[in-house]
Amino acid sequence: MTLHTHILYTDIRKITNGAMSMKENMEISYDYHGDIDFKEPFSSIKNEDIHFYLDVDTFVGKDTCGQNCNHCWFVNYQKVFAKSFGIHAGHDIYRKLSQQGFNIYPRYVDSFAHNGEFMDIYGPAHNREFRSGENKEETETMIKGDAWTSGKPLLQKNYTDLLDKAVRNGYGTVSITFHGIVDDVDKCLLYSHTDYPIKGVFPGEKCISVISRIQNYSNENVFNTEIRVNIGITIGTHNHSRENLIKYCQLFNKLGVETVRFNCFTDHGRRHPHLQLSQKQVRDFYENVRWIHDNLTLHFQLGVSEDFGTSGIDVLDLPAHVGWCRAGRQLFAIIPCEATITYIEGEEHERIGQIVGCVNIFEPGFGSLTRIKKTNSDEYDYRVHFDVEAIESFTQDRLSGVYKNGCFAGEILQMENYDIPLVDKHRIDVIEV
Repeated sequence: MTLHTHILYTDIRKITNGAMSMKENMEISYDYHGDIDFKEPFSSIKNEDIHFYLDVDTFVGKDTCGQNCNHCWFVNYQKVFAKSFGIHAGHDIYRKLSQQGFNIYPRYVDSFAHNGEFMDIYGPAHNREFRSGENKEETETMIKGDAWTSGKPLLQKNYTDLLDKAVRNGYGTVSITFHGIVDDVDKCLLYSHTDYPIKGVFPGEKCISVISRIQNYSNENVFNTEIRVNIGITIGTHNHSRENLIKYCQLFNKLGVETVRFNCFTDHGRRHPHLQLSQKQVRDFYENVRWIHDNLTLHFQLGVSEDFGTSGIDVLDLPAHVGWCRAGRQLFAIIPCEATITYIEGEEHERIGQIVGCVNIFEPGFGSLTRIKKTNSDEYDYRVHFDVEAIESFTQDRLSGVYKNGCFAGEILQMENYDIPLVDKHRIDVIEV
């Protein structure tokens, strides 16, 4: 299905389906990074309609997330392996690009890394934009800061200090990725973590313990503040069945979280090709999500990541733009690179960052970030330089059907002539959880 036929089909479906018998659940949430028509010239898009993931620090280890997830993009791609703008320089970039009108999402491996130092410096940040409904209403996650974590830091003895720090800095949500397959919902039992196919991840049993800690903290903290819990679940061939999805929903109904968001497994590093969903399995997934939303009472908001793409997404009756990722037009990542001197219109610039389209595979390249030292000052100004010709060429490829899916990352990863350098697996330290 092409971009244009998807939009037409979605409009027809909403007219013909009308009201359906369903449970009174909250609307399904989706990722939002713009919805400007692909035919609009990139040069006409304003700064305030452009979103940047600013990869401040990508170091994975015991002082950050405490994990070594085999499928993590920060672990697998050379372009982003062990990179950093520096925690304070990163904030300077964040602040000054925000002043230029851009939407900036600082991204680091874990919000509680280095005893919460990122929260102290960046304040109540978000890692992306979440919306729901035809009117693109912000979800409750967006009201306050959203602290994303593996969960490991909150198993430490100082977890109450870390949560205190989150509350003081304006955070209202903690988001954790859950890895496990549910065995017995009533007993909150999971199948053995040893048999879980993605290695290096935070065990689901320990995630359940962290959820309990956060909820106990909410009932007892001196700020009289309740912290919301959002759960992310990576869906692959190991857990995509309707039975597994239902059990996840039943478990998190029981545990009392506020959001459950499914994201699609991507084989970063090419270690788990057998876990990647086929397009038919993606269509089945969307059908199952629709069935669950219509037939089960959910005590949380259900969410779907845009990385599943568009095969079968119409069944969810989401706004027409959902699934057609704006990466490379309204969404980009800025990643640290080796500093080099360049001259732009006769002015000396230091190139310190690369602008890329997909924020998960860090391709294609679409420009650079430079800094200029202010005259008679130790401060810097920062400039974004887009490769407009490359952006327009890539957009045309998407419109013409060279890329057929709303999430083009999977198509790029399958291209034999598209080289994405990977990290030598022997460079990656194994970290005990």
